[in-house]
Amino acid sequence: MWTFDQYLLKNFFYVFFVCFVAAFGLVVTIDLLENLDEFMLNNQSGGALSLLVSIGTYYGYQAIFFLDRGGASLMVIAVMVVLVLFQRSGELHPMLAAGVPMYRVLRALMIGPVLVTAVLVANQELVVPVIAHAAHGGRGIQTGEGGQVEPIYDYSTKISINGEKVSLADSQLEGAQFVLPAPLIVHDLTIIRGTTAIFRKAAGQRPDGWVIFGAAPQFEELALTPRGQEIVRKVGRSGELFIASPVSCDQLFKRKSSSNYLSTSELLGRIRNEAYGPLAVQKFVTQVHGRLTQPLINLIAVLLSLPLLVRRESAGLVMDSGVCAVAQGILFGMMQLSAYLSTSGIIAADLAAWFPVFIGGAMAAWTRDMIRS
Repeated sequence: MWTFDQYLLKNFFYVFFVCFVAAFGLVVTIDLLENLDEFMLNNQSGGALSLLVSIGTYYGYQAIFFLDRGGASLMVIAVMVVLVLFQRSGELHPMLAAGVPMYRVLRALMIGPVLVTAVLVANQELVVPVIAHAAHGGRGIQTGEGGQVEPIYDYSTKISINGEKVSLADSQLEGAQFVLPAPLIVHDLTIIRGTTAIFRKAAGQRPDGWVIFGAAPQFEELALTPRGQEIVRKVGRSGELFIASPVSCDQLFKRKSSSNYLSTSELLGRIRNEAYGPLAVQKFVTQVHGRLTQPLINLIAVLLSLPLLVRRESAGLVMDSGVCAVAQGILFGMMQLSAYLSTSGIIAADLAAWFPVFIGGAMAAWTRDMIRS
């Protein structure tokens, strides 16, 4: 049976790879046709080789993000395709005639999705956070202009942060503006402007914060309170200012989607951090629960597909595939409905995340006895 399991696993991974290449290849083709001029504009100083390297680098990053977003759907599609081909070729009946239980025959199609889910989790937690800056990057090697800044308020220090442009790759804020509140930080409301501010993560005794270059007013001109002296410091020989704040660059650019590229540990850290407002924390909580439930939903979707595609009272492969697709659509619809209800504040974030797991698990258990034996 191990040889047969290897055969099914090989077919599953092959179909998954083909589906990924076909789907992502279509995305690349459409996007490249629409944006080839942008690649060429940003590579005017280079030749054809430089252009190809730029295109390959950009879509290499996008392939990782595409796998993160669409890997679960492709996995379920791969299971469905393998099962349909397996039955159409007549390889299923000899195994059942030999007395092998159906779930033992299809064990490899349960092991394969578990392995793919593990890869998807590793990709989401280890790879995507490292290259998150590339998700919003431009096309080409000379696109370092940065993105438009979305001002943010630090609830822990009461400091407002703004600027002209932000670069996620360099953790750099151009035309930085930090509004120091009175009387918490300074005795009179003060706006610190700098040519550039760079976000530095905590190291040793130094907390997270921003190093401001070309700051005005300078440190000696600030009327800091005792609390302000803990937050605003003078660093470097050129008189740079350091302002302690856990609010990083990703919160200053496309804030609604930037947290999707954080690891779960980073999301948990932000939930415990007082710098973020209640709406942001609610969103982070929803995302953490989503990270916990997504692997379960992936496996539930597979367990729901197996009995519907190899039913005892089968009406044909086409009808079985249609019924399976409808069941998957219902599961997906419940996920979207739960997300909407959570965002609207109608139900709690944890309930919204786990509701599809409970309903989907019940559906998978209910259809279990439909499988052919």
